[in-house]
Amino acid sequence: MSIRSKVFFIILVLFALLGGTDFLIQRFIIFPSFLALEYREAGENLKRIFYAIDREIVHLDRLCGDWAVWDDSYAFMTEQSQDFTESNLNEETLEADQLNLLVFCKTDGTIIWSHAADYTSKKRLSFQFLTTGAIPLTHPLLDMPSVEAAEKKKSGVIDTEFGPLLFSTRQILHSDGSGPGMGYLIMGRFLDTSTQKTLKEQTRIPFEIIYPFPRENASCGSIVDVGTMQPDKLDYFTLTNGAYIKTCAGYRDTSGEPLFGVQYLFPREITRKGITSMGYAAALVIFSGVIILIILNVLLQYVVLRPVQRLTAHAARLEQEGDYSVRLNLSRHDEIGKLASSFDTMVQTINDRTAELQLANEQLILLSVQDGLTGIANRRMFDSYLKKEWRRAKREQSPLSVILLDVDFFKGFNDTYGHQQGDRCLIAVAAVLQQHVRRPADLAARYGGEEFVMVLPGTHAQGAMLLAEHVREGVQALKIAHRASTVSPFVSVSLGVATTVPPVDQDNTGLDALLEMADQGLYLAKNQGRNRAICAGHDANEPSRTANQQSLPTG
Repeated sequence: MSIRSKVFFIILVLFALLGGTDFLIQRFIIFPSFLALEYREAGENLKRIFYAIDREIVHLDRLCGDWAVWDDSYAFMTEQSQDFTESNLNEETLEADQLNLLVFCKTDGTIIWSHAADYTSKKRLSFQFLTTGAIPLTHPLLDMPSVEAAEKKKSGVIDTEFGPLLFSTRQILHSDGSGPGMGYLIMGRFLDTSTQKTLKEQTRIPFEIIYPFPRENASCGSIVDVGTMQPDKLDYFTLTNGAYIKTCAGYRDTSGEPLFGVQYLFPREITRKGITSMGYAAALVIFSGVIILIILNVLLQYVVLRPVQRLTAHAARLEQEGDYSVRLNLSRHDEIGKLASSFDTMVQTINDRTAELQLANEQLILLSVQDGLTGIANRRMFDSYLKKEWRRAKREQSPLSVILLDVDFFKGFNDTYGHQQGDRCLIAVAAVLQQHVRRPADLAARYGGEEFVMVLPGTHAQGAMLLAEHVREGVQALKIAHRASTVSPFVSVSLGVATTVPPVDQDNTGLDALLEMADQGLYLAKNQGRNRAICAGHDANEPSRTANQQSLPTG
């Protein structure tokens, strides 16, 4: 066999190995990574849908709490005042709050006042449990836990003859939370097309509600238990056209049984682009191989062997080190130079796809820790960050301060100006907080609803009070008109400040105590007239601005 034939044979074998290695890398490393990313993102989107439904229940529970813990509601249970009915229980107010069900009942279930309507069809509804004039205490709406609590409450979703109903039940108490309880206030909202549209706008996910719950649905596969759902263990299957991944899960009612299903079609754009890129890369390798095999017939050994050896060594280094930023950069103007350039292009393509995947992961992480309305950190980010700073403060024995603030009379603001103006108000307040977070270690976050929180590591009580006063003044300086407020013509906030140095031998229960101190300070600020900052456990830091000591059912 001639030297040329040997070189030809050797290069042929090496090229076959290179192509096989490239195929194995793309088939068993790159392509599975595309699939894993799709499955995880599909699972995370499904969890976002469930979180959105849970948030809707939480918002309804807060609204119910505002009405139930109110002196006027307490008096209504005994007096059944017509003024209260005309002022608060009119059709416009209930429709504005999207309340399909509102019931005042005694502790034994006897109904004092009730309202049930479908605002889409503009029809009154007759629930079966309302026709008897009393709700059984064993009904899911009133079946409270046996544990004694200062304020009895329950929320969740139940099945009704008109479809799934998100509900909240609260014990009716005085505005200061004292009793005895005069009965229960029940609020309900249907998971109808209007509510689903709101959830889709919040999550930006075109999901579907499957009701009644499909016990066995061939098109949905096995239903996932949402309590233990993990994206990497999510049940799914591919549609016949191969363009989507269908994910399904069952949402459970208060009894723990699946009530309705949530279905989501995830477009397989990542895999489609990955397959296209791998096809181009494979075609490029095959084309380059054919060119190399043809020109070997006319090239001398010393012209072919050395460049091919260099190319093979470069491919081996890529396989061993996995560093796709390295380029061969072989400066030749013949077919071997084209092969080297094509190989660099393929490596560049892989490197670019890896960078795109990293960017997509970073964007997913940002969505998980950022509040969708205000743009600042959300509750999940706050909980994680506070635990981290608590451990740091305990380790370094440094002070840790928390400021908890609440927009004064925010329900009245929403009722007066509408929810869109309410959202703009929350965005403006969040911007003020962000302006006063000037140290890298400080964090401003949305605690929930109209409540915000600031974490100030390494800050003593005096510094935290000074910052709280600056924030209060900054919100006042916005001069957002607030006719429903009794303490200021403009939007104001009440702030509770708490500071501690975590003891070395104390566990995370001290962190809960710190939040309770801040909440106590916020309570004192509201009780003393609002539009002020109060440091829990301190008397020397009273704000200069005062307000009337009048409380309303919402804050």
